[in-house]
Amino acid sequence: MRNNQRWIALSVFSVFVVQSFPAQPTASRPVGQILRSFVEDFRNDPAANTRCIFGVSVPGSAEPEWHVVVTGRKDAAGRFEVDLRRGLPPEPGAVYTTDLKTLNKIDRGELNALTAMGRARMSDPAPMDITFMPGYTPGEDFLAIFLPLTFHFWTRGFPETVSFSPAVGREVHGATMVVLYYQKGLRSAWGQIRKGQRVNADPRDQVNPFPTIIIGLRGRAMSKVGGVEKILEPGQMMFVPPGTAHEAWNPFDEPAEFILLMFGEGA
Repeated sequence: MRNNQRWIALSVFSVFVVQSFPAQPTASRPVGQILRSFVEDFRNDPAANTRCIFGVSVPGSAEPEWHVVVTGRKDAAGRFEVDLRRGLPPEPGAVYTTDLKTLNKIDRGELNALTAMGRARMSDPAPMDITFMPGYTPGEDFLAIFLPLTFHFWTRGFPETVSFSPAVGREVHGATMVVLYYQKGLRSAWGQIRKGQRVNADPRDQVNPFPTIIIGLRGRAMSKVGGVEKILEPGQMMFVPPGTAHEAWNPFDEPAEFILLMFGEGA
């Protein structure tokens, strides 16, 4: 069955260990083997307490179509019931769609799923997406379920951690970005602006209906918020009110790194 509707656009502008983490694979693996490892890990995740069914489509691979069934119940051993089955969901639903190269990068920890899905606007290409099967209409609670689901299902280990650096990022909005965590009302990311890069250069990308906080980590960047230019220094927080145009660029030799937090209604 063909997935023909793109719906979700993840727009973006760790580390106390109490338990050992599963070793990340170092070589490419078949789709089924990769998905089974994520399903097995998700059975221990508190986020598996919500019933849902979703598909995974990897066109061009030897095993292109699968679906995951999460019952929200625990088995006799105290683990959540999460099953991997061949084929797309029997009823129309949401499907994670990607290619084998991207899936293997996620499997090896070279890219996280939310970062793979990041884009400045709906028309931009992204190596991973959520598509809708024909006949499926998402409910009002879709984002509330699938934004955190994307993080928890595609992030192995406990407690869950996300690596951030240029090596595991993608260029979105003109900067190198790593999405950290999303849920309805909260978006968070790490970013780096190299010399010559400009964030939100397109005026269509400069205004959000929700507040934004930018935290400078290292290096300096020029910003313009509401028409006022200011340098963002390391150790500083900059607040961008809702509905306020903002952009940033780096004229300096050292890359500027920052944490981005967007929150509130509409985020």
